[in-house]
Amino acid sequence: MNKPLPPPPPPGSEPEPTASVGKNPVKLDRIISPLSQADLYKIFSGAPQFFARTEGHHTGAPHPSVAFPWDSELHIRDLCDHVQIQDEAWGCVTAWPHITVQVSKNPEAKKEHCERQRAHFLPRCRERPNMLSMQGTERGTVGYQAALEIGVADALEIADGGSPDEISEHRKKFLNGKDGLRPITDATLIDQLISVSEVYQEDPLKHRRPTLQMYTELFTQILFPPSRVTDSNDPYSLQVQVESLVQVLATPLIWVDFSLVEWRIRLGHILWGSSSDVLPEDEITVNNEVVHEPGTQKYWLLLQILLSCELLVRLDMISRNIDHGLAAVKPAEIRRFEQHATANVKWSMLLARTWLESIRIEKINSEDETAEKKPAGWLATLTGTGGAATTISQGLNKVQFHGRHQAQQLAGLVHFAQKLGWPDLDNLKAKVTANTISISDSVASTPAGTPMTMATGRSSSYFAYRRPKIKRGLSSHKNVQAIIHPAGWLSNSYISGLILPGEGLSHFLISTLLENDDAAVARLGEEANLYGGFIYGDKSFWSTACIIGRVLAAGKGASECMGWISSNILPRGPGEEWVNIDVEPAPRDDSTKKSSKPRLWHKSVIEHAGSVLGGADMSSILPGDFLLPSDTSFQPSFSITFESLDLFSTAESVHSTSVDEPSPLTDASGEGKIQTYSAMMRFTSVAEGEEKKEVNVSLTHDVYFVTAHPCIPSPHTEILKTPTSPSSVSSNSPKFLGHPLHKAYTYTKLPLLSLLSFPAITPFSTLLSPAPASPSSPSHSPTYLTDSTTHTTSSTIPKVLVIDCTDSSMLHFPVVAGLGGSETSSMRSGGSGEIARGEKPSRGKRGSDLEMLARAVCAERGWNALISRRGRGCLGCAVREAGALGWRVVVRIA
Repeated sequence: MNKPLPPPPPPGSEPEPTASVGKNPVKLDRIISPLSQADLYKIFSGAPQFFARTEGHHTGAPHPSVAFPWDSELHIRDLCDHVQIQDEAWGCVTAWPHITVQVSKNPEAKKEHCERQRAHFLPRCRERPNMLSMQGTERGTVGYQAALEIGVADALEIADGGSPDEISEHRKKFLNGKDGLRPITDATLIDQLISVSEVYQEDPLKHRRPTLQMYTELFTQILFPPSRVTDSNDPYSLQVQVESLVQVLATPLIWVDFSLVEWRIRLGHILWGSSSDVLPEDEITVNNEVVHEPGTQKYWLLLQILLSCELLVRLDMISRNIDHGLAAVKPAEIRRFEQHATANVKWSMLLARTWLESIRIEKINSEDETAEKKPAGWLATLTGTGGAATTISQGLNKVQFHGRHQAQQLAGLVHFAQKLGWPDLDNLKAKVTANTISISDSVASTPAGTPMTMATGRSSSYFAYRRPKIKRGLSSHKNVQAIIHPAGWLSNSYISGLILPGEGLSHFLISTLLENDDAAVARLGEEANLYGGFIYGDKSFWSTACIIGRVLAAGKGASECMGWISSNILPRGPGEEWVNIDVEPAPRDDSTKKSSKPRLWHKSVIEHAGSVLGGADMSSILPGDFLLPSDTSFQPSFSITFESLDLFSTAESVHSTSVDEPSPLTDASGEGKIQTYSAMMRFTSVAEGEEKKEVNVSLTHDVYFVTAHPCIPSPHTEILKTPTSPSSVSSNSPKFLGHPLHKAYTYTKLPLLSLLSFPAITPFSTLLSPAPASPSSPSHSPTYLTDSTTHTTSSTIPKVLVIDCTDSSMLHFPVVAGLGGSETSSMRSGGSGEIARGEKPSRGKRGSDLEMLARAVCAERGWNALISRRGRGCLGCAVREAGALGWRVVVRIA
């Protein structure tokens, strides 16, 4: 049955829509609209972004870096996670451009430094890991760049050279040929080295000489002329000379390969130690004159330095011409240079620069020579050919190598001793003031020695043809033993300033300090272990290569300087002696086991896992895609007290150097004398409402700690505050200070006291669960509230464990320490706890037993960890950096 429709309402009787109804579509539109690019730039202002980019062809592994691409303010872009080099004497530790603290504070010195860099060719060759990043802002840590480069460290490279016989044969043919290098006598070699040094030092216009003159000098005195024309437009050009020199230096099985760490350190040994491979049948005569002995290391090193210096001055001249607009280099020439200039050629150029800047050669008369032999040095009989009495070329024995900056180097030595709180500092200062520390006058043969790990026993060759099965590197340290003497070639290396970039400087500094302290040698004994530590006086001293050093660095009174850490903590067990610590490498995470390549090679993975947008498309980012990580602590007030560091002698406590065959050291004694120990730390903890507990932690894994990169909180996070935003900050929480975290990142924040209630063997996945159940009785070890997020996307970024080392009594942003060296408050005058934009926190003398315990727990469980300090960086940025590194643990401290 059809019913009639109701009549329409009379005009004017319809109700007016309410204001709230009209606003609904506007609010909905605001919620679902993607954030604009401008909004994202504001939200992540002051947030570091993590990259890994390839520098070009033939440059090796990608270069990791941290940048602030969405900020233009200098005070933000200058933020870094490592300390600046303090002393000009230590600038040689890196090949990266830098300005030391000393120079930056002196306008005249800064101007002089910039002048020296003009017309300055810089080969694309750097040490790995970057030594600028090897001392993080937090003591005992490294920076982001070094953390990624440890996996591709220079120390892990393996030499692919031939046997000593093959090398000698190659050298014979090389000098007897009519192409490439001319036969050069010892006297000619020294004269040419003196000449090129004088030109470099005295010509204010950086070697401004006619090209034809340089061509004539090179191809009549050092090299044979090219057998074919390579530049028809100008056959005498600098480019022709450069290509000829590169071709000679790139010849395999001839030159010292300074791309390998061991030869960078043995450089000084060749000049001031013994020549260990002279064989009578290897002498070669040219025009009835003995011009060289192929086994003489010094001859070949000096010849390599000469060729590298000649190459460098020509490249400097090309750089000057380009700078003045007088010439332009063709792209094809650049590609050809990069293709033929091997890593060893580039390292040879770095050596040439160091040589020209640091070394002065002086000829000595025969009647002034003495037959006195100097001791070999405190590392003299390590894995080399100690005791091999050999004769070196008399022509090369009639020169002395002097450092041009000896006063600067000695001032750096005193600075190093001051930073470590050396017990006999006054005695050292007196020696320096009295000018009694100098380069040994003798270059006669002395027992060989080196602080490196290399094959020994069967081969005494300069180019060892066997390598140990276990490589020494920053990721796998070994017992590196040596013999201490009152003076030697290591001291000469440091005092002269002839130091190549890399870890060598730390060895030279500590060895020079010890070689000039008779009391230390007498009390510590003659053997040393550069990658362990020693107890001397009322302090203990540890290499940063040792896990004990990295943990104790977080304590009160600790000090770090150039690869060494001093602490007021004296371990129980050993007396005044050198010690070696037995540790296992940190286990690889499941996510990294799938690839055989180090993480740094996975550029896209690094940038995706560290992106502020979680790898999402910028055009589709919604406000609800972010959360605001809370820094609220759920732990009651508690205190941690350090009790002792106990060292226990292992079953096989006396170790020799870890090589396939015994070294001369162990050949003589049958075994080394340095004890190997396992380490345990004891603490007591007291939480509010609980009884005192003892905590024992074993330092069983060789883990690393990274200073979480600093950030400056954005004042624009209110852009994200919509009714549907999944913020973890409640309305009654204090103002959020930091950066938001994309939902692709997940983490579980577990209080330290809760973590301690789990056995060390607890699976990592169990700890990451939203509310891990403590295996202990609630009445004895309660599980405090955790903060956990879960994946709501298809993100493959692994979940991160945040160890909360704060409690409810600690200020939200307390006084922190940074780069400056004195304690300053990072809070604004209003007391809100917010970091003033552009304000730099200071490094100071912080440290606590709590921080030591947190690091010790990581060492026990095999966790590499970021150290994130409130007031320096926010939790969100730390979680992102952990994603970029592929690490799973962040230690959050106040």
